Amino acid sequence: MTFVLEAVYRNDKPPAMLKTAEDIAAFVAELLKSDWEHTAAAVYARDEAADPDAFPDHELLVGVEPTRAALRYTGDGTWYSHGDHVNPNGVEFAYFGTGHDFPADSEVPLSLVRQAMAELLAGGGKRPTCVTWQE
Repeated sequence: MTFVLEAVYRNDKPPAMLKTAEDIAAFVAELLKSDWEHTAAAVYARDEAADPDAFPDHELLVGVEPTRAALRYTGDGTWYSHGDHVNPNGVEFAYFGTGHDFPADSEVPLSLVRQAMAELLAGGGKRPTCVTWQE
């Protein structure tokens, strides 16, 4: 099976199809330049040979801003990234203009977001192990 990441974050753009680490880095850079209503993207690993209309059994919600990032994985439960500090202001990213709250200690480096996306691709949608997760 050959997988591709499908990343969605805007109504006015088709889903981004990411196949390489360079594609992932370019997508994260694009997401970082987006407006406040689009600071999060839903990412799915899809088998290129499978039915494109089939609903995936997992989702990686990627929230990024220039100084912070967080992840939520849904598949084998709902898991949030676990970072090194607690943000007293809370952690929220907007997906299609709707705020999504993350735990206050969920912020991780942008480099880990790119690494997790690459692992999601390589693992065919399995929860990335490079991230420390919390339920």
